[in-house]
Amino acid sequence: MPTKLGAHVLRTVAEIGDYIAAGPAVVKFVGEWGMGVNLRDNTLGIGRKHSSYDAQLQRNSGKTPLEAAQQFVGDQKSTYLSNPHLKYWEGHNEPVWNTREEMGWYAQFEIERMKLMADLGFKCVLGNFATGSPDLALWPAFLPALEAAREYQAILGLHEYSCPWMWWMTGKYQLDPNADEGDEGWTTLRYRKVYRQHLIPNGLGDVPLVITECGIDPLVNPKPPGAPAGTWKHLGRFWAEHDNEPDKADYYFRQLVWYDKELQKDDFVVGATVFTWGSFGGTWSDFDVGGTPVATKLVAYTREDPAEPFVYPTGEEEEMPRGLPRVQYERTYVLLPPNADAAWARAVVESTWDKKHYTIGSSADDAGIGDLNVRRVIAVNQHEWPGTLSLADFYAQHYPGVEYKPITAATPEELKRKLAAE
Repeated sequence: MPTKLGAHVLRTVAEIGDYIAAGPAVVKFVGEWGMGVNLRDNTLGIGRKHSSYDAQLQRNSGKTPLEAAQQFVGDQKSTYLSNPHLKYWEGHNEPVWNTREEMGWYAQFEIERMKLMADLGFKCVLGNFATGSPDLALWPAFLPALEAAREYQAILGLHEYSCPWMWWMTGKYQLDPNADEGDEGWTTLRYRKVYRQHLIPNGLGDVPLVITECGIDPLVNPKPPGAPAGTWKHLGRFWAEHDNEPDKADYYFRQLVWYDKELQKDDFVVGATVFTWGSFGGTWSDFDVGGTPVATKLVAYTREDPAEPFVYPTGEEEEMPRGLPRVQYERTYVLLPPNADAAWARAVVESTWDKKHYTIGSSADDAGIGDLNVRRVIAVNQHEWPGTLSLADFYAQHYPGVEYKPITAATPEELKRKLAAE
């Protein structure tokens, strides 16, 4: 299936050009916004600019949601206008809220930000909450922002990390050996809890989602007993001893592929950006896949099955044509005349079923209908059909493209011999 993985880009790195050309699902630029002009049509571009203040400071200073949004958008406006090729922009990064009142304030902030960004010709990535947050009980207070998201074609942004494996705290990978989260998780795949508990029951299950950061983060807790805290670059010894996986780059790549396969199961997920491609040194260099075999593998993986273009859902269900086949196949229909009894049907079964599995019936319409490349009709005793229009003319007029072949048989036994010879 088309990949849903993408890149979180801090700065230019050698392989990022190849990765963008391969067609990832989404690329998020934190700086280096000009690179967004190189994105293909099937890749969603997102921008984020660092801010010197956070959402908590704005609220605690007494600003209303509107005042806070005006300050934030006003401070970053020049960056947006200088990069019109990036239509989607994040707001505050990983805001921290502990009460419904705080979460409600932030929902109103995001609503005001959507309005201001729309006036500038841009769209928003909402939320951008950290791994494992906010508490699931706080989500109802954020629903007003998601209800407004459709009007402004906004998308939801979440971060999902785990440690020491991408799948830790999903399914049966829990501290409690008797616990099982099914196809959900507490850090990675946590988004399914959010959608299933809050968005879907409130009619918001089609709000698009981007995991705007993902990977392995040593700060994620709890960890299994004896597991070290580290990024993929520091877990090589642990993986070799614990999992018999001596190639840390290949093992990390395969964990990302596992995550991709899970994302592909949910239509509302646009994609996930792997943190990170390129860095400014320090702590972030421990996460960097640039210049490593992980990057090379991701490029090759994406080339094999590039992402599909992102199209914002309209909320209207597309009416699918009725009667389309799931897959193309060749159909041969043995058409018996209206007066044929069960003995004639048994003759068809006995002569064709084991090797050919022909369809059997007595409806001329059933024999011709269907959007199939090959529709073949074997008409038994065509002279016994009533009406002035011959069967051959009937199919030519009403079901063009049918391969028509008449067979005449006086008895079921004769029919059996003739069909066996086909």
